[in-house]
Amino acid sequence: MEWSGAKRFVIVLLIILNIVLAALNIQQKQDNTMTAAQERAIFEVLSENGITMYTDLKIDAKPMYRLEAKVPSYSKEDLEASIFNGEKTRVSLGTQLIYKTDTKTLTLEGDMGTFIDKSIEKGLKTLTKAEATKIAERKMEEMKRIFGEYTLSYVDRGKEGWKVDFSMIHRDELIFSNKFSFFVSDEGIYQFDFTYCEITGISQEKKDICLTDEALMTFMREWKKRDGDKDAAIQKLELGYDLMEQGSAVAGTGLYLEPCYRIYLMEESEPYLVNAYTCQIVKKNVK
Repeated sequence: MEWSGAKRFVIVLLIILNIVLAALNIQQKQDNTMTAAQERAIFEVLSENGITMYTDLKIDAKPMYRLEAKVPSYSKEDLEASIFNGEKTRVSLGTQLIYKTDTKTLTLEGDMGTFIDKSIEKGLKTLTKAEATKIAERKMEEMKRIFGEYTLSYVDRGKEGWKVDFSMIHRDELIFSNKFSFFVSDEGIYQFDFTYCEITGISQEKKDICLTDEALMTFMREWKKRDGDKDAAIQKLELGYDLMEQGSAVAGTGLYLEPCYRIYLMEESEPYLVNAYTCQIVKKNVK
């Protein structure tokens, strides 16, 4: 009888513990999610200041880690297979690492890279946005083995071709600093630029981040300071990671990524970035 009573006591204790943990989880989610009143308030404040929102604010501001990263090293064979479509290259060593064929050049320096294909003419006549996006997506898929999973982030029409941007996905999080920008003409991809660092781990415990309305207020102050009474239209809002601090990039150490909000305007092709830890503008334009 004593053992039976003890078991019942333990079972009841576990049930109570589960209820308490569930309540805490619910409370934490509520603390990290904007209320309907907060959403209405930020829409009203932005509207009063000439800023219109064309996207929702359903982003949970749960605590996030700071990430560690390093500049990667590549094998010549991998680059030739995925970027040069199997063509053999000549390599030049120096401050920059340059791979060349007769018409194609890949230049690597630190975490940045640029690929140029001189055989592809620039210019747009008939290529649609959807067609340019598919061409860039196919090339991104070919390079997945080296650079990982990416998702489409933005498409913009330029004078010489479509600019198609991708951001990396790492454990369901967007990595803004791991970015590919493809430039696509009627004839195909004539150039792409990228920044890429290898995610190596988590540097510290999770920290609270600012809510979406706080990030938007930070953006609003920056916008009013820069453009005064000019109106703005926000068409996209994302939460992810971007490179904040850099140590010895050549050696591949001392790279850190922090959570950021990325705010796209209809009037501009490049987004504003707000550090989600400090709620400060960190880069006005992200290249």
